[in-house]
Formats: sequence, C-alpha cells, structure tokens
Amino acid sequence: MTPQFNIQRIGNFIYRDITLLKGTIITTLSVAGGLLFIFFLFGLRKDHLLTPDEFVSIFTKFYIIIGLLLTFSIFKEAQNKKANHFYFALPVSAYEKTVAIWLTTSILYTIVFTVFAYLVGQLAIITGSVLSETNFHFLSIFSESYWELINGYFFIQPLFLLGAITFSKNRIGKTLLLTMFIIFGLFMFNFILFAILNYDIYDFFSEEQDTNACSLALEDFSPMGRWLFGIVLGPVMMIAAYFKIIEKEV
Repeated sequence: MTPQFNIQRIGNFIYRDITLLKGTIITTLSVAGGLLFIFFLFGLRKDHLLTPDEFVSIFTKFYIIIGLLLTFSIFKEAQNKKANHFYFALPVSAYEKTVAIWLTTSILYTIVFTVFAYLVGQLAIITGSVLSETNFHFLSIFSESYWELINGYFFIQPLFLLGAITFSKNRIGKTLLLTMFIIFGLFMFNFILFAILNYDIYDFFSEEQDTNACSLALEDFSPMGRWLFGIVLGPVMMIAAYFKIIEKEV
C-alpha cells in the first residue's frame, strides 16, 4: 500500500472493480431494463405520455435499490475472510480506495443508469407509439425532482459505503437500520431546535398549542438542519468509511 494520492491508481482501481463485477452488472441491468420497460409502458396507459415526474417516480425505485446493491457488491471482496488480504494488499491507499469506490457507486453509476433508463424509456415510448395510441415524443428527464433525487442519493450514499465495509453479516439490513436511526436522530434534533427557537411564536408546549405548529415544524427543515444533515450523511460518513478501511487493512 502507498500513501500517495494518484489519479491513475484511482482510475485503475475503478476499472478493476467494474471488470470483476462485469457479469453481475450486465445481469442486473438486464433484469432492471425489463422491469423498467414494463413500468414505463404502464405509465403510458392513461394519457399516452411519459412525463418527467412519472419517469422519476419509476426511476427512483430502481436507482436507490441498485445503487445499494452495487455498493455492497464492490465491498464483497473486502468482507471475504479467505481472500480479503489480497484486496487490502493492493498498491492503493485507503484514501484512493474510498475515493474510487465513491466515484464508482455515485458519479459513474448515476451517469450510466440515467442514460440506460432514458434509453429504456424512449424504447417504451416507441413501442407504445407502434402498438397503441401513444404519440411519439422525446423523454424529458432532467426535472427538478430528478436533481433532488440525485442530490439526496449523493449525500446518503456514504452511509451505504460505511455499512458495506463495517458489517460482515446481515450487511444490508444493518445498514438500513443505521440509516433510519441517523436520519431520525437528525430529524428529531431539527424538530427540537425548531420548537425551542419558535417557542414564543407557536407556544409548542402549552395545552392550547396551535394545531398547525407541529406540522409547520415537520415541514420546515431549517438551514442549520439541512447543513447538519448534509455534513453528517456526506463528509462525516465518508471519513468514517475511510478510517474503517484503514482499520481493516491493519
């Protein structure tokens, strides 16, 4: 292992992971493509139009699940007690491994799966125009809801990295529990902070509290809450995953 940062090593490590998972990736995309195609055809039934919101609604289900599975597949070698010493002996630093895996499971995955889903959606539109009353149209996918989804995934994905490298058994289940626990904890912190700072306005703790106060607190995620959410689920989880890889190497 070498402590220096080298972009070429990161690229080689990404290429290595993709090569080793090539069969799994092809199989997963084939199954996902078939299911996406069916869901998109169903989306064309009523108005014979696949809107950006309909696309994102269907896309989200597959994007999150496959992203989670991809992250755990990449760390499968590291969790194999019989062969993981080869993995950790590779001439790539823990920092480079962390960056390479994040780039693969976030940036590269998002680009590839977005293009793939777009092509499948366009194929569904073409099929619908041939077999039904659907008018041919080009699919528009870059809506506000799409970018919100991508932004949210980028922040929550480091939690998947941490869970994949930390847990050796029942990894997905434990990671999902950890994710829900952290998100709930951050939400409650923001809720309590909102209640304290707005005590005089909404009188939260009185017997005659405004019935809208709680709903307003639930809807309002203050700037401090958003920053805390982003920092904890982003950089902090990435750093934790980095130190976990160092711990495994030792």
